[in-house]
Amino acid sequence: MQITPQPGKMHIAVFGRRNSGKSSLINALTGIPYQIVGDQPGTTTEPVFQAYELPKIGSVIIIDTTGIDEDKETGAFRVQKTREVMDLTDLSLLIFSGEEDDYKLEKEWYQELAKRHIPVIGVIAKVDDHYVDLDQLKSELNIPFVKVSSRRNINFGSLRHAIREYAPAEFERPTILGDLVHPGEVVVMVMPDMIPAPKYRLVASQQQILRDLLDHHVMALSVTEVELPTLLMNLKGMPDLVITDSQVYDSVNEVLPANVPLTTFAILMARFKGDLTTFVKGAEAISTLKPGDKVLLSEACIHHPHNGEIDRELVKRKLQEIAGGGLEITASVGPDFPADLSGYKLIVHCGGCIFNRKQLMTRLADSGAQCVPITNYGIAFAYFKGILPRVLEIMQVKS
Repeated sequence: MQITPQPGKMHIAVFGRRNSGKSSLINALTGIPYQIVGDQPGTTTEPVFQAYELPKIGSVIIIDTTGIDEDKETGAFRVQKTREVMDLTDLSLLIFSGEEDDYKLEKEWYQELAKRHIPVIGVIAKVDDHYVDLDQLKSELNIPFVKVSSRRNINFGSLRHAIREYAPAEFERPTILGDLVHPGEVVVMVMPDMIPAPKYRLVASQQQILRDLLDHHVMALSVTEVELPTLLMNLKGMPDLVITDSQVYDSVNEVLPANVPLTTFAILMARFKGDLTTFVKGAEAISTLKPGDKVLLSEACIHHPHNGEIDRELVKRKLQEIAGGGLEITASVGPDFPADLSGYKLIVHCGGCIFNRKQLMTRLADSGAQCVPITNYGIAFAYFKGILPRVLEIMQVKS
């Protein structure tokens, strides 16, 4: 099963050994028996995502992981799946089971979480039958601890309180563009019908931006590029902002006065999900590519590329043109992302609209640590078309 985070919701992952009580803890925490539990280690074979409404925080995603310890048959696979969950975790619950005498493995995982700047709450589980030297653990690990009993449903109020207290305040940016527009203003969204989406649905970035506009009491009008000239003639004045798909930028720019702010869906999502300055700086590496260089195209979701839209095939073609051919271009999809990036001259990422911000920022951090420039599809296309300065102007970011 593909790891699929839900944007806009805090992701809380539960880490621990097999049979340490992770599933029982989630059932008791939520009050709903989501997970099958049993005495046999390894009941959970894939990360499981469950939605939960946490008072004073709102809707969160709780992730039951497969275990941090290896067995002979599927241990390496399980641990790898658990490591992948780290990339999208905003807050972690690390279980210290009373059945264990040696917590070396838990301490190693704590160090991994700390390196990724993920807040950790230690949970002492199975306290009914086993003693845990909590004072010793507190002296070795500078994290909060909570003792719970899933069997008797004891102390989960304290655990919920700890989650609220130690949850990161800004796990997602508070708004996509609410700081760029004001209540009562008019924003036009140009959404070409050539972009594939299931019937009666919009693509994810359009959905999220439209919702954000409504939340900020901005009047949103949506048209295709064909109807845009008629709309502009019928408005009493010019819109306060126009958002377009990069593929129809030329036709939109042709009919839009130069003094009307214009940007793209992809630019807004790059700003919301990641770090716009890093992505823009990464685009500078496009002009330095030469035959033989390696480029990684990375996409959040798995799909077949469609010619003529913002996808890997069109990105490949443009990059090859600029480099004069001979680039070695590979693609990664879903949760797969190379640990060793050092051989690449450039990474071009998709907009990451199905990722949570933590997952995309983790990839930016990995590329930065290995000194590999990273940009994204939307910024790359704006660069290809020479429109980057205009679409960045409203965000006061220089290209």
